[in-house]
Amino acid sequence: LFMEEPKETLWRYMPFAQLVRMLQTQKLWVSHVSSFEDKLEGTLDFTHWKINPDVRKDAIENLISAFSNTYVSCWHSASSESLAMWRLYGGQGFSVAVQTEWMRLARTIEGVLDYKTDSIGIIGAVNYVNPFDGSPVEKTKPNPLVIPMGVRNLSAPYYFQYLMRKSSAFAYEKEFRAVFDLKGQEGRGVEVPFKPEYLITCVYVSPEADDWMIETVKELVHQQFGLTHIDVRRSDISPHFRGHNA
Repeated sequence: LFMEEPKETLWRYMPFAQLVRMLQTQKLWVSHVSSFEDKLEGTLDFTHWKINPDVRKDAIENLISAFSNTYVSCWHSASSESLAMWRLYGGQGFSVAVQTEWMRLARTIEGVLDYKTDSIGIIGAVNYVNPFDGSPVEKTKPNPLVIPMGVRNLSAPYYFQYLMRKSSAFAYEKEFRAVFDLKGQEGRGVEVPFKPEYLITCVYVSPEADDWMIETVKELVHQQFGLTHIDVRRSDISPHFRGHNA
């Protein structure tokens, strides 16, 4: 059972082509820890610990080694759309935002873990901290929820917790993530199977999209892939780009 039930609406902003691939393959991209832009990802806490430099170096190397099989599914957590996210991860008029709920993401990830090796993961909101002393820059959120897998009394690996803390420089991301181990994989990431009809609750089309783009996305989702229950709509912030007649 999950220990808490945060009311989180999750978003993933992406180019339209990425949505097409997701629906065609029914695969969800998850990133390996080593692929992150932030080179302090997962080791931030060690930067401000007052310990012998050699001890710190060994600890970081051991932690990086522990992350060898660790993957992360990253989402934006917010009650409404973010223009900044559209700009960063969308790409003007040819972009969409997939919306889901945290429990749907949790169950999706739970479905790809390997029960035979007693895999488990955690899911929750990232906490943003001062990179110089580790102090929180805002009210600390609840600890990530443990997703029990395989043997139900297993605890999540200690090193997962380090991936739920990031520098305050990234606070604009408002990230909600699932962290889990997948053995036998290589590369910067991997595509894992998912059920679009379960995970996706709504598809928003870019606030700068023309009418034909809205219709194209609707035809793709509703007719080509038969996902008629998924709402496809124009971005709620489109009036800022199209005026009151949007």
